[in-house]
Amino acid sequence: MANLEGLVDLGKMHWGNQNLVVKKAIEWVEKNRNLGKKILGIRWERKPQHRPGMIRITIQGKEREQLEFGPPETWDLQLTLACWLYSIRAYATLDNRAHIICYKGRSKGDVQNSISTRHPKSNLQEEYDEILSNQEFLGDLKNQITSQEKLPDDLTPVQREFVQRSVNGEVSRSVVESMKKTHQIGDLDLLNELNTMSLVPGIRDSIIPTKVDFRSFSIHEVQEMLKSEGIAPALKKKIDALTREIIELDRELERMKNRSLWERIINRKN
Repeated sequence: MANLEGLVDLGKMHWGNQNLVVKKAIEWVEKNRNLGKKILGIRWERKPQHRPGMIRITIQGKEREQLEFGPPETWDLQLTLACWLYSIRAYATLDNRAHIICYKGRSKGDVQNSISTRHPKSNLQEEYDEILSNQEFLGDLKNQITSQEKLPDDLTPVQREFVQRSVNGEVSRSVVESMKKTHQIGDLDLLNELNTMSLVPGIRDSIIPTKVDFRSFSIHEVQEMLKSEGIAPALKKKIDALTREIIELDRELERMKNRSLWERIINRKN
């Protein structure tokens, strides 16, 4: 039995953020496809009054292999796992080759947040089905994942996570709160990390989030940010970037002048 963290980092998503869960599922399927591996089947159950079963995934590469992972402990992580596996099932078109059941109660109200490939009955599953049937949206996510495969080395861990957890340029409030907790930073420091991403050499504008759901800042907080040293690194990076750009333009201008001078000399000789 392998460690579940070797399969998926459930701490980076939540079942209530359907778009991000679907993105992470596509990311996993495409990663395996790039390695020449095909997903053949999935099986996992989490039922009331029973211990959650082992997660079993069958993959065909050079050889056929069956992977086994222990289940997560909490209900939130279990439901997130079920939604992720369910998204893999849809994207990889596994149909009846995937058996996924996850619910914690027997009454109708208790199964509204549940996943079942056998007897679908929850609003949550309907929301996932709607997303997973939108081929244009899935194609956009695949393109976004491809563009994120080679990120600039100069990105900070926070900036890298901004890219990896964004969906079509958007980062939800729940992701913002999760990132603050993970990196032990506040909203303003997080905003500063976002604002300096465009200054990283080699970064493509298309992978920088354009809509991040921060909480509202008071005028007082903004004033404090402007007075603090926290804004200084951003300004310094911007000045350094502009300085490098000016130096390169000066060099290019000098090369053009020298080329023009030699062309005039050659023309006169002719």
